[in-house]
Amino acid sequence: MKAYNIIEIALETVQERSLPDGGFALYQGESFRPDATAWAVLSLQSFGGNQNLTTSACRRLAKSQLPDGRLPVIEGHPKSYWPTSLALMAWTKIPGFEQELKRAAEFLLACTGYHQKNPEDTVFGHDTSIKGWPWIENTHSWIEPTSLAVLALKACGYGGHDRVLEAVRMILDRQLPSGGWNYGNTFVFGRELPPIPESTGYGLCALAGNTDPDVVRSSINYLNRVVRGIRTPLALSWSIFGLTAWSSSPLDAQKWVLKSLGLQNKYGSYDTILLSQLIIAYFTSGDLLSLLI
Repeated sequence: MKAYNIIEIALETVQERSLPDGGFALYQGESFRPDATAWAVLSLQSFGGNQNLTTSACRRLAKSQLPDGRLPVIEGHPKSYWPTSLALMAWTKIPGFEQELKRAAEFLLACTGYHQKNPEDTVFGHDTSIKGWPWIENTHSWIEPTSLAVLALKACGYGGHDRVLEAVRMILDRQLPSGGWNYGNTFVFGRELPPIPESTGYGLCALAGNTDPDVVRSSINYLNRVVRGIRTPLALSWSIFGLTAWSSSPLDAQKWVLKSLGLQNKYGSYDTILLSQLIIAYFTSGDLLSLLI
């Protein structure tokens, strides 16, 4: 199948998952999901897609925003507020959502995970006192939600805020000595944990523009080594995003994206989030940051 047809099918699939009252579902026939909606907006914007559809989706995100600015992944569960960062990214791309964007940014700047100083007998290798962002309120901060919050706040002009700069320090503190990141720990019981491609991509994206390249060189090298063998959508998309953020975009990135999309014939359709990330990787040549900022 030609590249155009593969990408066109992916775009059509995302658009088919739009809902009558706005927003997107993970799969056709399911209910609204804010994370799927935000990624769908970004993917459709990456190729200049349907403005009415993306504006309607952003309105649906605004409808789910709580008065304090947060946006939970499921209505009725306000502690799971990590999609706030994704909604913020989507609102930066569509005019008319300045108040929603402001409230979301202020919420992120004011909140944090649960942090305390490392006890002397700690089994963990990272500094647990440095603040990032958690998946769920009052829990520890991890790489993915922290990276998303940093990207979102940078996208709306808060890149120099003390809260963002501390989160950058947190991400750097969680970098593995041999290169790369995992979910957000370095050592347990004295043993270095292995890196994960997508976590490394998140970390590299968040640090771009705030860090000397030499500080993350081992992580870039790690990702360059492993990306050639990756075709799973999450790991591939974020590997491409992370490398491109540091001007190290793989020459065959678009070809790999097409191969990943083709694997749906064997494993079944990807959800809206994964399809959207692959579409962005294809249309922006992996430059997620240029789409956001």
